[in-house]
Amino acid sequence: MRLLTAATFCFAATLLVPVARCAIGAESHWTLVERSPIASRSAELVVRISDAAASNAQPGLPVRAVVTASDGSHADGSGNGVYADGRFYADGHFSVVLPAGDTHVALSSGPHYMPIKCHITLAAGERVEITAELAAWFEPSERGWYAGDNHVHAQHDARATVATSLDYTALQGRAGGLNFITEAGSNVSYERISRLDTDRFLLRTAQEIRPGPFVGHFNTPGISHAIPTERLEQIYRRPLPGQALAKEVHRLGGVVIHTHPLTPPHQLHWMGAAELLSDAVLGRCSDLVDVDSRACEQLWFAALNLGNRVAVSSYTDSALGRKQTRSPGDRRIYVKAERFDYASIVDAMRRGRTMATSGGPVFAFLEVEGKLPGDTIELDEPRELTARIELQSLHPLRSAELIRGGRVVQRLDVQGKRGQSIIEHAIEPVRQAREWFVLRAEDENGDWAITSPIYVTMGQDASPRDASLVLLEVCNAERFIKLRREFFAHVIVTVAPHQSIQRVELLRDEEVLRSFEPSDGDSLADGKIPVTEINGPYEAGWIWHTLADRPVHFQADWPVGETGWYRVRVTTGGDRVLHSDAMRFDADHPASRALSVANLQGPDTELTLHGYGEEMPLAEITTPFEGDHWWYPRNTYWSLTSTLHGERNEHGGGYPDAAELFRGR
Repeated sequence: MRLLTAATFCFAATLLVPVARCAIGAESHWTLVERSPIASRSAELVVRISDAAASNAQPGLPVRAVVTASDGSHADGSGNGVYADGRFYADGHFSVVLPAGDTHVALSSGPHYMPIKCHITLAAGERVEITAELAAWFEPSERGWYAGDNHVHAQHDARATVATSLDYTALQGRAGGLNFITEAGSNVSYERISRLDTDRFLLRTAQEIRPGPFVGHFNTPGISHAIPTERLEQIYRRPLPGQALAKEVHRLGGVVIHTHPLTPPHQLHWMGAAELLSDAVLGRCSDLVDVDSRACEQLWFAALNLGNRVAVSSYTDSALGRKQTRSPGDRRIYVKAERFDYASIVDAMRRGRTMATSGGPVFAFLEVEGKLPGDTIELDEPRELTARIELQSLHPLRSAELIRGGRVVQRLDVQGKRGQSIIEHAIEPVRQAREWFVLRAEDENGDWAITSPIYVTMGQDASPRDASLVLLEVCNAERFIKLRREFFAHVIVTVAPHQSIQRVELLRDEEVLRSFEPSDGDSLADGKIPVTEINGPYEAGWIWHTLADRPVHFQADWPVGETGWYRVRVTTGGDRVLHSDAMRFDADHPASRALSVANLQGPDTELTLHGYGEEMPLAEITTPFEGDHWWYPRNTYWSLTSTLHGERNEHGGGYPDAAELFRGR
């Protein structure tokens, strides 16, 4: 292993890579320009911001600003209102009126610039002007790595507490160091949206699509136009609607991102990862998955281990009219595109040329045998490979890991280093038919970056991979938003395409409550697809999905009214028996609630998810529905455990007593 640290930063960069702004030693700074009297009992602060490396002729630098007055209030220099943390956005300059006294100003312009904090004392009847110059320490776009956020809502709700628009959305993106935003659907007009483009920033729109419960949400950057409602309704009226949606989005030139896959992690029936698990088993995953936590990483790694090619992304799901929301780019994707235009950016996402970060100033770049993320190395026989690793960090690093098949195979000696580090690392010979590698880095502040996989294949992989998903949730939610007093079990079973499902059994206390076989055919209550179709109450029903005349996927709704331990048992071809973990349902419990288990299995891969959430008292649920019946959980618990190539990871938290409601197979 060969390490070039920050101490040899510029020299190493000259020899090995083209460096973007070798300025780790530069500092952002501010200057007091003028104090002058004004006819007021308050004080006025004027701030002008520029790039420290720019000429005076260049326009000011867009910034995210927080101005804290002497009384603890946050001043608004935008005219749009401030967010909960006091932030607002300005395009190169702003002015605020404040009470006299000690004033604090925090300015940033994305992770590529060094932020700055100013402390100044203002007097009543005084106008103070300062200038701030922010220094760029590293600019990925100069290497063709463009930063973006594909999940931003300019105005998610009809009501907004912060004045918002596409103009203010674009400003927030530029002030966050983003090169593009894909606006995912809002109560705004998109007429002439391209007028907000600059030579360094693009704003486009592509709808976030929400097919229904137990499916999840999808972002669709690159689609040429919105998918008509009638076509979406056709897509929703089938099992696994995400797969049909992907075909339609690809036809329209876009890519599909499975977004917030573990939101919230304690329940599977809304927004989360349920179809992602089935798609992974069938080898038909979305193009990218949004990773926002270590738990999400394990979900993504499991999908990769089952033979899927899935790139990494990250997102914010910002709703910019709300005071409590993230800024665009607080988590983000970086895309290595051949040109700076939206079509090239989407194409790079399609090819897997991506890196995801938490939005902080840390970056990870991986090459193996000269190949980049998204590429495949094809081998005829086992041999050692060489990885070239580059890390860029404004703050000292905590860790950097080379991950192979979900298992950490090398922890790199970078702790405490900042700036640029370049490492050449020998990879032990690849002996399996399919392998993948990613690089993950984290700094001492907890900011992280992770690359998309580089894939390695050897020979022709003729052997199919056994894989399965068994999922069970018991809850009293309707198909959309509302709660009822009646509980249903929702069952999803998926096996690999070369396998077949012979029987699915819902068990209570290890006794068969209901058995389903393919010969039973389908039963659709009120013509609705069981489990996943949106709107209306649930009733008993089930449906089978076949590939090559083999039943490989099943989903069912069945009423639950008695206390006991519930689980699902599945018999596949060859009399192989699969089980879900068991959950304890208490029919006398007074609260609305959801209990979830999911068991995903495959070669060198096992992933288990448990979840529990209590909502409002059952006695307060009325029909016809009155008031707010959204699922607002009061007590929640979740646990995600993965074992990938022998390495075990556990994540979770919440209401500890709920752990007693689950037990293994």
